[in-house]
Amino acid sequence: MLCSDDVVMSFEEIINRCSGSEEDCKMAVNTLIKNLCKEKSDCAIYLYRYNVLKKYEWVDKIIRNGVPDGRVRLILYIVARYLLNVKKIGEEEALDKIYEFINNSCKNYNNCSRIYKSWIINVMKRVKDGRWKPWTMEKLRKSDPDLYDVVQKAIS
Repeated sequence: MLCSDDVVMSFEEIINRCSGSEEDCKMAVNTLIKNLCKEKSDCAIYLYRYNVLKKYEWVDKIIRNGVPDGRVRLILYIVARYLLNVKKIGEEEALDKIYEFINNSCKNYNNCSRIYKSWIINVMKRVKDGRWKPWTMEKLRKSDPDLYDVVQKAIS
């Protein structure tokens, strides 16, 4: 049994939560990690990564939904950076996700103009080499208010 803040969970309960919703599973695993770490610093990397992924989960919605405008700027400032430097997925998978975003923009918003693969690969290389983090919603709001409005509509 694991105890933390009066929350008691067995491994069986954690496994059951992970067969349910993704959010329940994440919470259960997070509780498990916190309880297994004697010192908070032992878990700092995992918890930091979890919090960063949570902060940017709106980007996954953008990829799933697409957008009516601003695909190139989103790929450059947010999507490629998120996939490569936050989620830390491989370049092939990131390219597939970027194409998913482009295809969903076409399918859902008829935003179908071509974006060249060579440009996407160049962006991915620069983003990965520079270890650039994606813009936050706040930075997007300040730096590109029009794109911010597009994103807000797409994720709501």
